[in-house]
Amino acid sequence: MAWIISWLPASAKRMLRLTFRSFLEIIRSYPVNPRDNIISLEQAELLGITANSWQCSLSIIPTRGDDIIQSNRRHNLRLAISLINGMRIPPAGIFSMMKIIGEPSKLNGFRDGPVFIDGQVKSDVGGGLCLIATNLYSLFLYSGFEIIERHNHSIDAYGEDRFYKLGEDAAIVYGYKDLVVRNPYANECLLKILFSGNDVRSELLSSVKLPVHVNVQSTVLERIPMSIGLSNPGWTLNTVRHIRPDRQGSNWRLDYSSYSFYKPC
Repeated sequence: MAWIISWLPASAKRMLRLTFRSFLEIIRSYPVNPRDNIISLEQAELLGITANSWQCSLSIIPTRGDDIIQSNRRHNLRLAISLINGMRIPPAGIFSMMKIIGEPSKLNGFRDGPVFIDGQVKSDVGGGLCLIATNLYSLFLYSGFEIIERHNHSIDAYGEDRFYKLGEDAAIVYGYKDLVVRNPYANECLLKILFSGNDVRSELLSSVKLPVHVNVQSTVLERIPMSIGLSNPGWTLNTVRHIRPDRQGSNWRLDYSSYSFYKPC
């Protein structure tokens, strides 16, 4: 089957991917119109949602690339954040980044930015949005949200200059890769995410304190040497999360585990 699909034209592959994604939306119970759940900070305060901060996440925006690439990256980040900020996530509610943003096309206002394709840094429409996915993955991971779908990048392109902890990044590609989480708690949350020009900051707020303690550890399993002409090695990592309810006598339990593989580049 995979061999047959590989010979299909790009338009047919795209149709298959989008059909599969539509099927996933149904079985995972994605909200039909997720932007209907966006409210202002003032509305959230009136509802009492902003009383407690569960977790914050900060991502410094890379300065690689020429002035046009950097300007386009910031434009894409600003546009995507305007579609996400103020999202209410009810108990058992699903957050799908690509469902909310939609297709990052020029028709929808996005510009060419940096992307990783086949182990190389290239330029494509909507490039740079993985910074938001990475930021939010960290936010949800350390808040104890159920991680339904997450994909790491194919390469560790930034090396020691990376803006995330190795093994804790998230890549998105419309119709192919998404960041999807579920709120496992009995309380509604508000997602606040802001763009400053130099960084992206997000925060999860709720009317109650976070009912669990969260411990996340990412461990390098293997360092893959780089070949001649490459700049960064490859890696294999395991990320595990343990959660303990915020009550006396409770014990830690393994809640989540993921593996990340990065090719040398």
